[in-house]
Amino acid sequence: MESNDLKVMFFLAYKNLTKSKVTFMVIVAVMAMSFLSITFFASIIDGLGYEFEEGMIRGQTGHLMIEPQENELFISDSADLVKDVRRILGVVGAARRLDASAVARYKNIEIGNPVLFIEPENEKDVSDYWNSVIAGEYLSEKDTDELIIGANLVESYAQEGDTQKRFDVDVGDRITLGFSNGFTKEYRVKGIYKTGSRLVDDKIIVNFDQYQLIFGPDDDIASSILIALPQRGMEDSYKEQIIDLGVSEQINEWQTKMGAVNQFVGSLQITNQITGTIGLLTAFATIYIIIFINVTNKRKQIGILKAVGIKKQIILGSYVLQSLAYGVTGVVIGNIVMKLLLVLLSMRPLNMPIGPVIPILTTERLMTTSATLILASVVAGFFPSRKAADENILDAIFGG
Repeated sequence: MESNDLKVMFFLAYKNLTKSKVTFMVIVAVMAMSFLSITFFASIIDGLGYEFEEGMIRGQTGHLMIEPQENELFISDSADLVKDVRRILGVVGAARRLDASAVARYKNIEIGNPVLFIEPENEKDVSDYWNSVIAGEYLSEKDTDELIIGANLVESYAQEGDTQKRFDVDVGDRITLGFSNGFTKEYRVKGIYKTGSRLVDDKIIVNFDQYQLIFGPDDDIASSILIALPQRGMEDSYKEQIIDLGVSEQINEWQTKMGAVNQFVGSLQITNQITGTIGLLTAFATIYIIIFINVTNKRKQIGILKAVGIKKQIILGSYVLQSLAYGVTGVVIGNIVMKLLLVLLSMRPLNMPIGPVIPILTTERLMTTSATLILASVVAGFFPSRKAADENILDAIFGG
């Protein structure tokens, strides 16, 4: 194609775009809304999945979790191991835990429940229990007759219609814990915590040294040691440094402990892909119909252009350029609006049952959606334009 042909092509595209300002604005608005419908829902899903994972990391697993060797119930010499891990440059915190189960009793209600034994101060570095107390206070190192209880076990925090058995307790009430070895003790409810994760908010938490009182004199064992790192993605390098300490126990990354959360997030991602594909097809169909109607209304103009000697390729190219302009402008506007929404929602997160959720839009998703929508607009513009450009001149002019 010669340079003059290109000039004519761009001139025709420019004249059509500037002459039909209303059509231009409508198609660009459709493109922008299509972009938002695909990316916004996807960002909510990604943000929701991230919050679920973060809830597990800050409540159940840490970024890394040291666990006993196979066929062993506990980690031995756990206190020294925690000190060694905390000395590694960059480690945010390390805390040991012991797990047990007990029958909790309040008035005439009895519930079998997991009990977590923690070191309150060290625990602050690896979990959010201390920062999630919604009534009363967090445990201190000196508390020997107190416990904190998850909101999922408390009647007053149950959702409407939820009939799960719970305790009608409040701060200051006393709950009796009965353990498998027959040991029974009454604890005062010092605080009620709520992290927002149902997998975390169903525990009763007491001081670490209570385990020694209940089960025996060995105070240097742990069921697990949670390790908090500066951020995700650094697990491998820190895992190697911990192995270099001579640790022979299992060192598991948080991803391997997600279990049901992984299944749930995976289901959300599948839903995300399905809705994204449907949104893309809907956008493609909408753009195709709008451009088809636009080209059909210009059949006479196309016929006249061909009658005066304008090449078919130039006419086709001018309409493809118009479609490209629709796509690029709509996607750019969609990107700007989406960025503004993300900034707004980062300041005022969506309040969901699991807690505040901030939408996450990755650069990869942004680029993929933008490129796909622009390509869809070009393809949607190409086929009706080619049909019109191939028409007989007289048919195009007189609508035959």
